[in-house]
Amino acid sequence: MEKTVSPSEIVAEAWTNIYDKDNPEGLWHSIPLNLIEAPNWDAATIQDQINVTFGNAVILTSDGEYRFTFRIRRKQATEWIWRSGFMQDGIIEVRPPFGEKWSQGSNYNKILGTVHLGNFIAASKADQLGFDAVLNLADNLDLIPEKFSSPVLYTKIPLRDGAVNPIPEDKLKEAVEWLQKHGRQYKKVLVNCRAGIGRAGSVAVAYVFAENPTMSYEDAYNYVFKRRFVYPHKGLRDSLYTLFPRKQMYM
Repeated sequence: MEKTVSPSEIVAEAWTNIYDKDNPEGLWHSIPLNLIEAPNWDAATIQDQINVTFGNAVILTSDGEYRFTFRIRRKQATEWIWRSGFMQDGIIEVRPPFGEKWSQGSNYNKILGTVHLGNFIAASKADQLGFDAVLNLADNLDLIPEKFSSPVLYTKIPLRDGAVNPIPEDKLKEAVEWLQKHGRQYKKVLVNCRAGIGRAGSVAVAYVFAENPTMSYEDAYNYVFKRRFVYPHKGLRDSLYTLFPRKQMYM
């Protein structure tokens, strides 16, 4: 950019339809880009062209191909300058993750009462970790409870991976009712999927939401998120308000 505008006066955004932690519906949305560096800005003359770097970190929640572009404006301006023309966006490919923490060992966190949220490795070691009831939501992973050294109640409700896949309301309700019933009957309960953040994370949010009939979806999500990183599947918010209507509070 030319040295006629200070980088601190520039607002920059990415514009994309990618699925991320804050965009579970896969809608077109903006991602604010922060000023990272403007090297040699003070020493440059007004005729110089300066490379200025903006960026941000985004937690992606579904693989696939998505579109993106960039836009900038001055802080006091209202009109955006777009990087590309209409339907001339760039393409970004998101590939399935590998080597994450969840694949390196068992991990889980207490969510509410006896209910814990964790990964499949934790579920596979349920007897060693003291769990006496396990709800497995991974559609392509299974356990053999007969091999545990101590009795473990085991139930599987298979759900598809990826935030792009809505959780069917009948299965969502079944999972919540399972946690409500067995969370009161057993001493240490685990709900898991592969990583314990998407499918199981969504069900954990649903469980907290159902157990607290005056709590908003946002409060239920934040409650779980403070205890373990999770992201919701597409349509979760609307499904929860349909399945578990809120009670009004009267002052």
